[in-house]
Amino acid sequence: MRRRKPTTYPFLLFLFCLYNAPAHCQIQQINQELNKLSLIKDSVSKINTLNRLGTLYRTRNADSCFYYGMEAKRMATNIRYRNGQTDADHVIAFALFKKGLYAESLELLGKILPYYQKLDDTENIVRVYLDMAEVENKGISDRAKITSLLHTAIQTGRKLKKDSIMSDVYLTYLNRGPKLSEDSITYYLNKSTEIASRYHDEPILAHNRMWQADLLFSNGQKEKALSLVKQSMSEAQRTGNAILEIGSLITLSNYENDPYKKLEHLYQAYEVAQKSGDKYLENYILTLSLAVGNYLGDKDEIIKVYVELEKAMSADWERSRKFMGDYVKYNTIENDNRLLSEKNAQRALWLVIISAAALIVVLAIYLIMLRRNRKAKEQVEALNNTANLQIIAMEEMKHEAIREEQQRLGQDLHDGLSSSIASIKHQLEILSMDTDDTHLKAKLGMLQAEITKAYTAARAKSHEWFNTADGEQEHTFEQRIKFLTDTALPGSRYKKDIHIDDDALHHVSMDTRIALLRIIQEAITNIIKHAKAKKVDILIYAEIDKLIMAIKDDGTGLVGKNSISGKSTMGLQSIHRRVRYMDGETNIQSDSKGTEITISIPLTQS
Repeated sequence: MRRRKPTTYPFLLFLFCLYNAPAHCQIQQINQELNKLSLIKDSVSKINTLNRLGTLYRTRNADSCFYYGMEAKRMATNIRYRNGQTDADHVIAFALFKKGLYAESLELLGKILPYYQKLDDTENIVRVYLDMAEVENKGISDRAKITSLLHTAIQTGRKLKKDSIMSDVYLTYLNRGPKLSEDSITYYLNKSTEIASRYHDEPILAHNRMWQADLLFSNGQKEKALSLVKQSMSEAQRTGNAILEIGSLITLSNYENDPYKKLEHLYQAYEVAQKSGDKYLENYILTLSLAVGNYLGDKDEIIKVYVELEKAMSADWERSRKFMGDYVKYNTIENDNRLLSEKNAQRALWLVIISAAALIVVLAIYLIMLRRNRKAKEQVEALNNTANLQIIAMEEMKHEAIREEQQRLGQDLHDGLSSSIASIKHQLEILSMDTDDTHLKAKLGMLQAEITKAYTAARAKSHEWFNTADGEQEHTFEQRIKFLTDTALPGSRYKKDIHIDDDALHHVSMDTRIALLRIIQEAITNIIKHAKAKKVDILIYAEIDKLIMAIKDDGTGLVGKNSISGKSTMGLQSIHRRVRYMDGETNIQSDSKGTEITISIPLTQS
């Protein structure tokens, strides 16, 4: 069954465009928002209030709608409030549509739709689709595109939990969608009415009643239709809903066969429109009245309507001229905003470039300072190591001098005083043998005993000085090694075991000892830098003709590491070079459990 065109269909379309216009409750909402506006201090809240006012004026007054949208856009742009800008653009787009600027309205709606989609703001997405359908209908009138937009709105709106807007969607589909059968019209009308009833949406319910009345009238049930229209008019007068009252009067005019009664209803509707202040409705009603007057051929009625229509059109022209001025301002603001955005983008780019350059400079300075600090640290470490070795060498020289002095004193004591005492003892023995005096022999015997004690003490002291000098030097060398390892390997991180066999260094020169200290230092440096060890052992002992020194750690070893031919081999090469200088040999054993460096030095060459 194809859709039947009701007789009041043109008015229903017009009424649909205005169905949420100045109902009594809406006027109250406008007054409440206006009262709040002067008291609001917060910019964001003020912008949101301006946008709400623009939305409330969408179909009541396009000029006011545009004004509040412009104010909200200006403030939102100044404080960079993106949500406020988008909502303001939505309000402005609808005002442009109402003023016949369809291309501009579609362009603006196309810009704000992606932002709402990004926010997943389903209700506003649906509202944009509905507005696009309205603009397309007035402008290009591409029926396939309009139907596609409405289908998308229906599919999107089904995701809403609060589906109040869907009563509007279904009603729009009835008015703007494809031709439908009477059953389909009834289905969508019932869906719209059910949702509107649930949310007490009186404007939608009023429009739906007009649809129902029109269906009844088309099916020959004029009395039922008239009853429904009169019921709507009575309710409109009770609630102060001017749009509903005007709609009811125009519908009654359409149902009348008598042209004069038609004019009577239209004049009543015009009076209501004048009281409401809605100039668009005034023009529309006067246009209908003029058509009826022309049909009657009544010049008086035609002149009467023309006079009123001219007044209304003059007033509308003044409003249009004012609107064009506002529109020029809007474009100026848009251009200023675009230029401001470009300037801000340039500033942001320069800020990024300057920040990046500053960061690079700071990083470069930091790296230079870090490199200098590292070099300074290395220099300090090298200086400390040199100073430590110099201190050790000086200590060794001091102890070498003490050892030589002790040996010299021991030798002098042995060769000088001990020999003299031995000679005196021998002379006393001869005197004791040559004399026969018993008393003298007793005294000589006592003297010999004392001389023997002195000789024994002198001989013992000379041997002690001569022999203990080497032992003290060996003990001092062990202390030097411990000092070196304790400085480089703190006890909190490393376990150390240092052992030097007795008499191992008796015949080792001071130069050889210092060379051994430097070898130990190189080995410890390698352990610190590369081995990741926790335990270090140093053992020095003597064989028949060799001095053996073994340095062992439990680190990661050299197997499979690039370090074998890298920086760590500089220390190993230094060890090899020092050992070769002393005609010695070096042996390095390394695996994943650690590394052991063993050197042997001929004692005859030391």
